[in-house]
Amino acid sequence: MKKLKKLLINPEKVIKNEELVNLRGGSYEGPCCMCKDGNGAIGYVVGTTMEECGADCKVAYPATTEAAWLC
Repeated sequence: MKKLKKLLINPEKVIKNEELVNLRGGSYEGPCCMCKDGNGAIGYVVGTTMEECGADCKVAYPATTEAAWLC
């Protein structure tokens, strides 16, 4: 079996936390869009925009009659 030399990490090549968050697509803050029917909340949608909240709810929960933006 071969013996390996010590691993050397070049600090210039290490990615910063902010860059990782941007690469991932932003930070997770929880569900932003609450989907409701006549009886109250039926579910939540994560990763949507305020403008698309209602449409996203209709796709995820077809019984949606109202959507509320929470972020």
